[in-house]
Amino acid sequence: MVAVLSSDHESITGLLSDPVLTAEDEHGDAAREQLVAEMVRHFVAEEQYLFPTVREQVPGGEDLAKSEVTRDRECEKQLRLLEDDDINTDQLAAVLVAVRASFARHVQDQVALFAALEQHCDPATLAQLGEGVLGAEQLAPTRPRHIAPTSAGANKVTSLVTGFIDQVRDHYTKRGIDPDTADG
Repeated sequence: MVAVLSSDHESITGLLSDPVLTAEDEHGDAAREQLVAEMVRHFVAEEQYLFPTVREQVPGGEDLAKSEVTRDRECEKQLRLLEDDDINTDQLAAVLVAVRASFARHVQDQVALFAALEQHCDPATLAQLGEGVLGAEQLAPTRPRHIAPTSAGANKVTSLVTGFIDQVRDHYTKRGIDPDTADG
């Protein structure tokens, strides 16, 4: 699980540093759509697998998980702003600064969290959880959620339904696909 989530962190950090994010054209739109989708999938997978494990296995895990979820939900609110068609250049720049800072803190906080997990969980359990994370990301919503249940079980059911709807919408609208690579 730690390797999968760390890989996500690297990938999303790379997306956040892409200068095309600030472009006011279809390439910028596609880059922002891809960023939003990747971050939402990542947050959903963490809520379904990482945080329940932290709550159960890490001393003080309930408070750690609650704090992380709260910060991630705040970041999702910022991501919603990136999907606003009426966002101007200055607003876009400000939102991207806030998202970058929020995600940098997310990554920094999870370094210690991952170390604690590796200390309290056996490698086989972490590997199994990693597979769950990968599966969750495939089925997760791709748009920021307005409502997300706090229980992992309810989150899985809700995410499955909203994820399916988002993926169908994404397919037909070609959301997040660079216009130069989209099939005509």
